[in-house]
Amino acid sequence: MTEPTEAAVKSEAFILLPHTVTDLDDFVENPDRYLVSMFNEPERAADLWRERLKKNPYGSDGFLSLTYYGHDLISADLWDEVSGIWHALLELVEEFIQKGSAERLFPDQPVPLRLRAKGRTALFSVNSQTAMVDPKDFIPGLLHEAVRYYSWIEQHLGTDENESIRYIHSIRSAFQAGFHSD
Repeated sequence: MTEPTEAAVKSEAFILLPHTVTDLDDFVENPDRYLVSMFNEPERAADLWRERLKKNPYGSDGFLSLTYYGHDLISADLWDEVSGIWHALLELVEEFIQKGSAERLFPDQPVPLRLRAKGRTALFSVNSQTAMVDPKDFIPGLLHEAVRYYSWIEQHLGTDENESIRYIHSIRSAFQAGFHSD
């Protein structure tokens, strides 16, 4: 019997409680005071999202926790519009597949996201934090987590996320058809 393998990429999306962050250090030290997990508390997160949409065109203000084999890829002080972060990550991967190097910005901050080939591996950077990743498990893992995120939105908010999910599948197909490491 084989041991189940650890997923290379794991994500957890959190919705920011309205009007809560006044101390960034406390936010980083005590995120549970400020954030609601979309996957652990889906009803509460969906209610916050819907409430935020009444006053703002984006309901997903929050934080995206992204790890690669347990290594944090996004620092805890970088909250933003989570759907926008996912969109930037997807565009980053799409361009990386095409060109071997890509850069995007967080939705509402001058925080660079970078992915560039380095031999058989790649360097993934968010701001000044960089991690070496293997595209063969990083990209499929990231795409899997993106589908999980958009499926959550569809299920809990009742919106049609078919376009986003089709986009993810097209990136996956391009990766499977055309990505070759040296």
